[in-house]
Amino acid sequence: MIWVNSEFRNFDYLYFFKKRPMENVKFKTLTNEQGLITDLTIGGLLVVENSQHIKIELLGALPRLGDSIKIEISEVDDIDLTFIQLIVAFRKQLYEKGTEFQLNWSLDDDQRLLFENVGLSNELFMND
Repeated sequence: MIWVNSEFRNFDYLYFFKKRPMENVKFKTLTNEQGLITDLTIGGLLVVENSQHIKIELLGALPRLGDSIKIEISEVDDIDLTFIQLIVAFRKQLYEKGTEFQLNWSLDDDQRLLFENVGLSNELFMND
């Protein structure tokens, strides 16, 4: 529910987010000859305000993945724990699907410190 003119109204968030472009999030895929995604690059504002956009993109990519995928997190303007949760969940889906993956991070020191403070830098392969 959201406030509209001082009253609550039901609001279909999934419909709303599907119809709105991800203006602040960069989501790029590369495919092989069979049309399967081999490379995924994510950047921009990786924060709670964009989490539904990112989730929809990640879920949409799952059935189109090949046997292995390279995931690049780069050109990050800002990042918060919601994005970390999405990546942890996506990684779990990759394990369950049997997809091999390589996760590469290009973060500044403050962004990297966020991962270290929540204890996920080892789990998300950030200490290479």
